[in-house]
Amino acid sequence: MHDIAEFLRSYPPFDALGSDELAAVAAAVQVEAHAGQSAIVRPADAPLTAAFVVRRGAVELLEDGELRDVLGEGELFGFASMLGGLPVGYLARAAEDTVLYRVPEAVIRPVLERPDAVPFLVRSLAAGGPLLRHPAPATAPADRPVRDLVRAAALVCGPEDSVRDAAERMAAEGATCVIVDAGDRLGIVTDRDLRTRVVATGAGADTPLSAVMTAPVHTIGADRLGVEAMLAMLDHGVRHLPVLDGRGRLAGVLDDVDLLAAERRAPFLLRARIARAPDADAVARAAAGLRPMMIELHDGRVGALTICRLIASIHDAAVRRLGELAEAELGPPPVPCTWLATGSFGRREPFPGSDSDSALAWNDGDDEAVRRPLRALAEQIVAGLKASGIRPCPERALASNPLFARSVTAWEQAAAAWLRDPDRDRGLMLLSVMTESAPVWGPTAPAGRILAALAQSPERGPVLDRVAANALALRPPTGLLHDFILEHSGDRKGKLDIKRGGVMPIVNLARWAALTAGVTAAPTLERLDGAESAGVLARSDADVLREAFELACALRMEHQVERLREGLEPDDLIDPAQLRPLTRSSLKTAFRAVIRVQRGIAVTLSLSPR
Repeated sequence: MHDIAEFLRSYPPFDALGSDELAAVAAAVQVEAHAGQSAIVRPADAPLTAAFVVRRGAVELLEDGELRDVLGEGELFGFASMLGGLPVGYLARAAEDTVLYRVPEAVIRPVLERPDAVPFLVRSLAAGGPLLRHPAPATAPADRPVRDLVRAAALVCGPEDSVRDAAERMAAEGATCVIVDAGDRLGIVTDRDLRTRVVATGAGADTPLSAVMTAPVHTIGADRLGVEAMLAMLDHGVRHLPVLDGRGRLAGVLDDVDLLAAERRAPFLLRARIARAPDADAVARAAAGLRPMMIELHDGRVGALTICRLIASIHDAAVRRLGELAEAELGPPPVPCTWLATGSFGRREPFPGSDSDSALAWNDGDDEAVRRPLRALAEQIVAGLKASGIRPCPERALASNPLFARSVTAWEQAAAAWLRDPDRDRGLMLLSVMTESAPVWGPTAPAGRILAALAQSPERGPVLDRVAANALALRPPTGLLHDFILEHSGDRKGKLDIKRGGVMPIVNLARWAALTAGVTAAPTLERLDGAESAGVLARSDADVLREAFELACALRMEHQVERLREGLEPDDLIDPAQLRPLTRSSLKTAFRAVIRVQRGIAVTLSLSPR
């Protein structure tokens, strides 16, 4: 029995158990031996009453005769059938002579329902295919490190080298850019720069590269993933990224062509079409490619939160182009102004069905002579986004609404008032606008200044109390019909609202934790990381919230993409019957774990979760 416990201790989910708990599991284990190629469980077998751990040997999992996975020492299987109460659905057979530990349901179920089992269940889901009951799309290769995507060494020149020399070397080596080594920094000159900064301006061939280069240049580490490089290119509006090794040395240049998969190229092509659109109608026609792009990315196994970032990037490109077109038609704004993406777009977490929230901030001057042209500009951008399929917020949290359009001074004065009385003039909601905003078009916005003031203000107590109360009021759904509280009326009857029940409770907790810690980041995962580093959240609580958030987002994205695939508008209402058994059990465990975190925070703050 001691040997069994020591073996299990090394593998999840048993690695989180205390000695006494582990001893109880080991005492219930039954040891089974299976000859090579013999069946352990079959697809039509009744729901299992135990789970299996591979002690020695290997187990093959086959669906419809196709090999799906090979499990080795310490890996667990059979628990999805057991938790879901459904037939196994696959053939498990011994790949060679194999020894298994059979763990009865009465013992393994409590282990899997512990909060610290959430990471194990989420990883099992990620490896197991779709979360809903629909055919799985064809898989794409997993993202590789950037170092594996670079096709050639970088072409390096000095800042004093001439444009002619650089162009000749680029032509000879088939390169689309040169890296300029200026000693203390790197610059870049691309083939596009040669056209727009040299040929189009009439600059001479002897012009030094230092006069036409972009510096400093955005770079990426060689160990980062290709998908991270794609996001960096889209965020910065560039097509080339110098790659640095672990010691900060130039290892090559990655360009968008190196991201070869079609679904990886789609965001670049879509963004370029939007940026070149000659009018708002052309922006709308280009943006029509956003929904097909989401389906392609999802089918290419791009993660849910990465797709969210890409949606935000395309939205930003549309805002910028619509702003440029509005300026060309209406004239430049009377004062420098900044367009802010807020809400889910500000957190960089929009889904296919998300509404677009926005705000406007400008330099001092708050009279009607300033407001009128800015309102006209904002109305034109909002209308262009709506025509492009990006719905405006139905509650009118929009830059075209005077409540969400203020001078920098007015925003700061309002924030100071909201700190003293967060219930005044929708203060709590408007403060959230400024703490979850991303500047999209125009100079830097005041959000950072307001966040800094909030973090340092001795008067922030009432705001934090109200944010905490909100974070504790919205709880994940547990308790009824298969452990989910479902919607009770109308078209929503019997459905699980994955946004309200799964995503937003964690978003709200992360908002409170970040404000308490003085963290200025808006994305939920970054907020949780910052709050953990500041000691506001225990590591175990932050881990639970991160894993539960990623699971809820993955399920929400899959549901919305399937709605798009069927030609329907995306929503957040999931039929529980469409959940795979493992998804259902994982959600139950994750939701309960989130509630435990809420209760712990309530005790610490002497508040009562509703």
